[in-house]
Amino acid sequence: MSSSENAASHGVCEASPPTSEAEPLRIVLLGRTGTGRSSSGNTILGRSAFWVDVSPCSVTTQCQRKTLTVDGRSISVIDTPGFFHTHLSPEEVMVEVGRCVVMSSPGPHAFLVTLQPGRFTQEERDALEWIKATFGPGATRFTMVLFTWGDQLQGKRIEDFLEESDELSEFVSGCQGGYHVLDNSEHDKMTECPEQVVQLLKKIDKNVVDNGGGCYSNEMFKEAESAIRKAQERILGERGHEVESLQKEAEGKEEQGLALERGWREEEERRREEEEARKRAERLFWSELVTAMGRGAAEGAGIMGKDKGKGKAVKKVKVVEKAAALAASPLSIRSAARVVEGAVREGSKVLYKHRKTLLH
Repeated sequence: MSSSENAASHGVCEASPPTSEAEPLRIVLLGRTGTGRSSSGNTILGRSAFWVDVSPCSVTTQCQRKTLTVDGRSISVIDTPGFFHTHLSPEEVMVEVGRCVVMSSPGPHAFLVTLQPGRFTQEERDALEWIKATFGPGATRFTMVLFTWGDQLQGKRIEDFLEESDELSEFVSGCQGGYHVLDNSEHDKMTECPEQVVQLLKKIDKNVVDNGGGCYSNEMFKEAESAIRKAQERILGERGHEVESLQKEAEGKEEQGLALERGWREEEERRREEEEARKRAERLFWSELVTAMGRGAAEGAGIMGKDKGKGKAVKKVKVVEKAAALAASPLSIRSAARVVEGAVREGSKVLYKHRKTLLH
């Protein structure tokens, strides 16, 4: 199989020989904020090509490309905003970092992920997944771990350092381009390309050969973008169905709640009306009972008669006269008995009339 066929089978673009001045070796620096991306770019290029500042915030907010001659060959370095940028949202960082593919057209030969020797944090663990999410899983073939500020190892071999952390070793293994240690403190004192940069370029050249002599292409980036977009649409679709289902469930619960509330209000209104009716019935009962017993007592005493043929005015006069005469005479046992009998008789009628109310 020819080199062009081999490159096509890997989905990569053709690259010129490493020493070609017509097409420079294209390197993209990636990494978390504060891991020395810009300093590493200056070390590789042998001069202060990128702005470096001691700051808790990320200095680089846009992709920057610098192309210089290093060790007799053209080297192009693209510096990118840091992952988890302090002033940019994750979406803005992803869009801006994605521009490095266009800026390094037809595509970068290597992605260098910067890590500092030290504690391997969750943000470092997420860096490789961040790269896969941005450039697709195929980007790991072009990715190399670049340990910056190698002087912090204090003479310890990087292999011994990696053995101290299984998670870090796994992270490095996930970057199929291998790893390299760079001492950025040497940048200010170098007068020519130092050996550490020469060795880094040799490792990148070897990885280019392993990848069929090609680079990470814009077509691969578009495929990654398409896959991400489809995944997002699928997730949004699933969430849309889930949200719709939740909305229907919430609406059903709301309707159920409103129905219960209406039922409670109607029941409360019914109880209130029943209570008012009961009270009215009680008042009516007592009023009729007292009136009836009074009338019965008066009839028993002979104060009132059952004569219905006379007018009310005449009745009232005779009742008053009889009551006055009764009050003036002593009350006999027989008269008292007739009073009680009349009261009981008329009262019983009222009790019978209102029996349902009393038994409720």
